[in-house]
Formats: sequence, structure tokens, C-alpha cells
Amino acid sequence: MKKRNKRRRKLLIPLFFSTFFLITTTYAWFSANRMVSIESLNVHVQADGGLEVSTNAIDWKQVVTVQDIMEAREKYPTSVNQIPYQMSPVSTGGGIGEGKLELFEGNATNDQTSDFILVANRNIETESFGEESDGVFIAFDVFFRVKSSKELYLDGTSKVQYTGDSTSGIENATRIAFLVEGTSEDVPNTSQSLRGASKAIIWEPNYDVHTEHGVEHARLVYGLTTSQTGATILPYDGVISNIFSTDSVLVSEANAARYPSFFRSMTMDITTANASSNNQKILDLLPSVTKVRIYMWIEGQDVDCEDYASYGDITFDLKFTTNPA
Repeated sequence: MKKRNKRRRKLLIPLFFSTFFLITTTYAWFSANRMVSIESLNVHVQADGGLEVSTNAIDWKQVVTVQDIMEAREKYPTSVNQIPYQMSPVSTGGGIGEGKLELFEGNATNDQTSDFILVANRNIETESFGEESDGVFIAFDVFFRVKSSKELYLDGTSKVQYTGDSTSGIENATRIAFLVEGTSEDVPNTSQSLRGASKAIIWEPNYDVHTEHGVEHARLVYGLTTSQTGATILPYDGVISNIFSTDSVLVSEANAARYPSFFRSMTMDITTANASSNNQKILDLLPSVTKVRIYMWIEGQDVDCEDYASYGDITFDLKFTTNPA
């Protein structure tokens, strides 16, 4: 607790100056170590179709709580679950290494001319929670159990929302990824050791809405035209390797066409509008136990990831079902 409080005190000075600078500048990513708080995380599994969920492949339920995720290591000694108190921007091109999503924490710094230079470094999760965690994104394992083959759907009521009186827009820059690690017989040790994901199934919620600042940011920084409501899906390029200041990558040129060794053009597997209520298929479940690693983060390359959005609290409400409708 003392470590986190000390960290917060250090942030007070750069936050003050960044607020002043915003009078004339729109930042890509966040400036001065700004972070967004996590109000709550809910993971819920509908009881229909005989679907069960667990955080350790031993205790099976219909509803998984944050407490279950935090206590998973008691019966799952190799778990690496991370739920920090706050989040800051990272980016990914969907690469997977050793069963983990390759996420890069970025920072845009002024090059003292007319643009910003992007620096990014791989950030790997650790077993940590709340204010004691130095993590900047959410990551945890869940196990699904069925007795016969089923299709697993993301329930239409799953949402990422801002919890303040109005909206900051940061909920529109979030992403959630599902890494299918494999299926095994119903033996805890065997299920826990699964680590064979070859692809990240990435979901972009709230793709059709932006704040006025997000619209302006899209135009000024990325050269994209969009609208506050009824928007189409915007392209972006995720980070795929470390970027150093000596690489001189300008944020306005942070794309795969200009730097193919640093970025990958992204196509989402699942996209949902802000008011959508339709179920979305994620994967096919085979009989027995399937392990899925879940990531939640703020995508730094999203147009809605800008300083005006870097405050307040967001909630993640994740629900699964075997019912297609």
C-alpha cells in the first residue's frame, strides 16, 4: 500500500503540467503517466446448456468473481492472474509468446518540433492485484467445461462502460482478447498446464461512438474522418515489437505501411456497437475442459486514447453463454 501511495505522489507534478499543455495540444496515447481506474470486473456464465466455468479447473461455477481470480493460485500454483487498480495504454498486433499476449506499453513524447515520438516496450503480466500491482492491463485464466460439443458466445449484455456522470470516451478505446490455450480431459493438472494458443481472438466494443475530442484526435493525429455517433469501424495498427526513441517513430506515422517491423494492421474478430445486444460467437467448445486466457486493455493506437479521456473509472462486464440468441 505504501508503495502505491508513494507512486501516486510522484505523479502529481507531471499531471499538473500536462493539464496546462492540453490547452493547445491533443495527445496521442496518454501524456505524463496518466492512468484510468478500474471500478469493477464482472465475469458471468449463463447456466444454460450445461456450461460451467472455473478459475482453477477444480471448483466449477456459473459465476466467477474477482475474488475467485485472486485466489486461483491456491489450487492452481502456476497461475499468472493480474488485475491492477489502474490501467494505462498498451498496444498489440496480436502476437503470442509462451502462451501470453504480446502487449507493449507506450509513451508519446514531444520531439520539440511539431509531432510526437512513440516509444514502446513489452510489458509482461505478473501475479498481482489491486493497489499492490504495478500492472497496466488485466489478464487471467478461465476454464470452461461442457459434456458435449457447444458453441461459446459472448452474451450481448457484455459491456465496457464508463462509470462517471458523463463519458470520458476511454471506454471506446478498450479491447478484450481471448486466447484459446487448448482442451484436455477433466484432470486439473493437465488442464492447468495447457498453453497452446496460436491466435488472439480480439473484441472491440463501442466501435461506433466517439467523443468530440476523439473525433478531433482521429483527424489531427491519424488523418481519419469519423463522427460522434453512427461511426464506422476505424482501422489501426498494433505494436508488434519494442520501439526506442532512437527509432524516431512519429505518432502520425505509427503504422505498418511506414514501419512494418514495428506495427501490424489490425482486423478485429468481434466488433460491437455501443447499443448492441446481439450474442457473438467466440469459439467451439469440445467435450471436457477448455482453457482460455483473457486480456483486457486500453489500446494506445485507438483514436479514443487521448488525454481528455484519461480520467475516471471504467467497468468490464463479461458474460458467456452457449445460447446463440
